[in-house]
Amino acid sequence: MLSGLLQDLLLQPCCPRCRRPAGQRSLCLPCRRQLLLDADGLQGQLPLPWWSLGPYQGAWRQELLKLKRHPEPQLVEGLARQLLALLPDLGVPLLIVAIPPRRRGRRDLPQTLARALARQGGHRLVAALDRRRACLGQHHLNRQQRLTNLQQVFQCLQPAAGELQPLLLVDDILTTGSTAAAAMACLESGGHGLLGLACLARTPRRENAADAMT
Repeated sequence: MLSGLLQDLLLQPCCPRCRRPAGQRSLCLPCRRQLLLDADGLQGQLPLPWWSLGPYQGAWRQELLKLKRHPEPQLVEGLARQLLALLPDLGVPLLIVAIPPRRRGRRDLPQTLARALARQGGHRLVAALDRRRACLGQHHLNRQQRLTNLQQVFQCLQPAAGELQPLLLVDDILTTGSTAAAAMACLESGGHGLLGLACLARTPRRENAADAMT
């Protein structure tokens, strides 16, 4: 991985997805158009401030499903560059914390993305969050089941110390926000101040779903 990144730095900048020459090492305009990704991304405020590259649907959804199965380091680095451009510049390094995987010892896409965000932005990656216990996948649960499923599932491993640094949560997909809200509450109980959540995609809001939580 390291040799590939060094090679990328030495060669002419290219799109990390199609490998065509580009002015920067993030997705080129044709790739963004193919994936229907707007340059300004998406953002919202509930259940916490969040920033995303685009909606989890269509070609972008298929691209992320493929990336989950076969991680491509250069592509994740390029996506991290684009995601960093959406975040507010506070003028100070952030603490970067990934939502931990459900299976202990496994590195999922959120952990890979968090490392890339820390490296690209000069921020500090910290393992401040862990799971106390296993929980069910959230995909097929309604709102109340999701909240119950996540009760006391997280623990804060590194309470805030000294000068308070803004903390950025990282996940791959933001759906209802239940997981992010549970992680946020756990980290805040440890004294951390959260900037918000950065993710690759946001599941489109279901206007007519009784259990939707934006």
